[in-house]
Amino acid sequence: MSSFRNKQTQDIAEPIRKSPAPITDSPSSTESDTAHQDLALLTHLERLDAIRNKANDVLEPKGSRIVLLSASDGQGHNGAITDLFKNMKENREEYCAYHGYTYQFINLSKYAPLTRPAVWYKMPAILEAFNLNPSAEWVWWLDTDAIIMTPQIDLASHLLNPESLKARITYGEKIKYPDGSASKFTVPESINTRKIDIILAQDHNGVNAGSILFRRSEWTFQFLNFWQDSQFLSMNFSRMEQDALNYIFMNYPRMQDHFAFVPLRTINAISVGQSGMGWLSGDLVVHFAGCWVTQECDTRWKDFWSRREIAGQPSESVVYFNATEINENRAASLQAANLDSASK
Repeated sequence: MSSFRNKQTQDIAEPIRKSPAPITDSPSSTESDTAHQDLALLTHLERLDAIRNKANDVLEPKGSRIVLLSASDGQGHNGAITDLFKNMKENREEYCAYHGYTYQFINLSKYAPLTRPAVWYKMPAILEAFNLNPSAEWVWWLDTDAIIMTPQIDLASHLLNPESLKARITYGEKIKYPDGSASKFTVPESINTRKIDIILAQDHNGVNAGSILFRRSEWTFQFLNFWQDSQFLSMNFSRMEQDALNYIFMNYPRMQDHFAFVPLRTINAISVGQSGMGWLSGDLVVHFAGCWVTQECDTRWKDFWSRREIAGQPSESVVYFNATEINENRAASLQAANLDSASK
């Protein structure tokens, strides 16, 4: 059993395997935005060159301080999606080129022999992404079965800048157990958004780790090592690493100040889902989680692929979560939490 369990008075007790490399200044774009080109007539590499750094993002973090990470061993439920990896690579490289982010793909087969299901190698892949990209302040893990639908959205103004994050957090909303029941835990109003290390969302089954962001810190490196500890693998969680993350959050409350929960549609809207979960025009990303249950993965993927916005071209979408809506949602969450507490 991990030494962590014997030191519950500490936030993190596991020694990290590698120290995070220092953050260096990212290059800034000096190019002025030019007239939009007909990107459809260009090859993929030509499109990347045509749109590189053209977003001219202002807020920090930006540029090479952000890494978009995808990883796979080529297996899993998504084999039915035609040209999945080709489309995914194109979609994410264009998004990263436009904003100056770094796109990183890691083949999980490199960790062979795979002695556990591939999802448990998410943690070493994230650690490796930090080590491969020493200027990265944030790593965004995004499952392969997801499409960035509105690439005009930059992550700093959408989420990663502390002031942006403050407006996104679902304060007062109770964190769910994997069976969908509500726990007693919420994200408090007093949380310091400048010290958040993990940004994630929950669906009807609790934590959904298909889209999750990690900030470079000593705590994050230690946490990633702890999360993949064999003690959690031996618990045989039905949703494996996701339920393990849920379990850690619920049972190690001293860690909770490092977590920020945001609405699912902020970073992980699903292709078909109930209100507040299913993708709507203007949402950043659509995730095809669960599409294999009804054998609709390829059909849904082709539909959304045809509707995605193209990086570097004018957007026709109205981006979800404008400031007024954010504040209204936040007030509603707090009111619901207060009413729930008053009824007990």
